[in-house]
Amino acid sequence: MIKNIRLKIAYDGSGFHGFQSQNDHRNVEDEVKKAIHKVTGENNRIIAAGRTDAGVHAKSQYVNFLTASPINPNAFNFHLDPYFPDDILALEAEEVDLGFHARFSAINKTYKYVIYTGKVMHPVYRKYMEHITYPLDISKMEEGLLALKGEHDFKAFMRADKNLEINTIRTIDDCYLREDKNKIEIYFTANSFLHNQVRIMCGSLVELGRNKLSIDDLKAYFENGKKANPTLNPQGLYLWSINYD
Repeated sequence: MIKNIRLKIAYDGSGFHGFQSQNDHRNVEDEVKKAIHKVTGENNRIIAAGRTDAGVHAKSQYVNFLTASPINPNAFNFHLDPYFPDDILALEAEEVDLGFHARFSAINKTYKYVIYTGKVMHPVYRKYMEHITYPLDISKMEEGLLALKGEHDFKAFMRADKNLEINTIRTIDDCYLREDKNKIEIYFTANSFLHNQVRIMCGSLVELGRNKLSIDDLKAYFENGKKANPTLNPQGLYLWSINYD
């Protein structure tokens, strides 16, 4: 009997060249497929909720795969963990409807971006936060978040070399920031995002906070087609949660 397994995983992205399978670079997808093969003996195709870039982390990533294995669906995470490298962890597993698709069945996803604002950042954090030492006006950054929220054409916030003929209209359902001493955490929730969209939006918010960009300038990105910048580094970005309910 064929079963569709939904697997929740987490990973430290600093040792991966992104999630997607690539011939010449270490990636999350190949590590997950190898582990599943060792457990099931099958060459399972896996479907991911999203494809994170090189250096990007995941607190909550979901994949699904079909299997004829007799293993209890709720125990797959325990069977897989011994075959995962130290920078991937299987958190949960369950059987879902055969029509479930990890990407298309998701209602929304939340990404978190972390910025450290202290003058000196301890080396243990360098792979997990962006480091910005300029003074930042938090109130202006929050004003920028209000401007980004809702439905807009985010073409200006897409990676510059992605000249694909795709619909660049996206809706940010929720966005906010939290400040704690020398750390700023910025959250974005949407059904889907363009390539590099979160990192570019965060870069624009930093420019706002530095008074290098005005709110009118930010809003103009939705209209004039000029590319927004800068794109912040990947190590501060986390795929934080995915909602299927």
